Amino acid sequence: MTEIEALLLLQNEETSAEILDQLSTDENPFVRARVAAHMNASEKTLVMLSEDETPLVKQFVAEHLSTPTNTLVALSKDSDMLYWVAGNPNTPVELLTKFSKDEHENIRSSVAVNPSTSAATLSILCCDENEDVRAAVAKNVNTPVAVLEKLSKDTAESVQEAVENNPSYSN
Repeated sequence: MTEIEALLLLQNEETSAEILDQLSTDENPFVRARVAAHMNASEKTLVMLSEDETPLVKQFVAEHLSTPTNTLVALSKDSDMLYWVAGNPNTPVELLTKFSKDEHENIRSSVAVNPSTSAATLSILCCDENEDVRAAVAKNVNTPVAVLEKLSKDTAESVQEAVENNPSYSN
């Protein structure tokens, strides 16, 4: 199969898990990354790609909704993967709580928008020193109304705007 044929298959939403599995061993890292991002990629393929040498491939595995929890836990041991693991709704709540204390605001923001983040963690993150983290909390549809009300009075306009756009908030 030519590279063009492979890329055309990867653009097709109906490409089967079996074909994606075959493409997952392609020498081109861009092809493997597209396999990892494809919605029909099987758990088996995602687990195998989670050990790929190319960081971009592992990033797509970390954010894929079909990636098994134990694979996300394994990927979380690589600090370069934390942002993507933190945003995956299948990441265990205990890890999300741990990541919510990370020194990097982009990781805390990723936790803050994750729909699986606990109300308790969102209540803590709503007081984060970083405006982007607070705005991310305000965007999460699972943020408790009391927290949204507090954030509606935030000094940062981006946070107030995020609260106004949250469907869980009614002013």
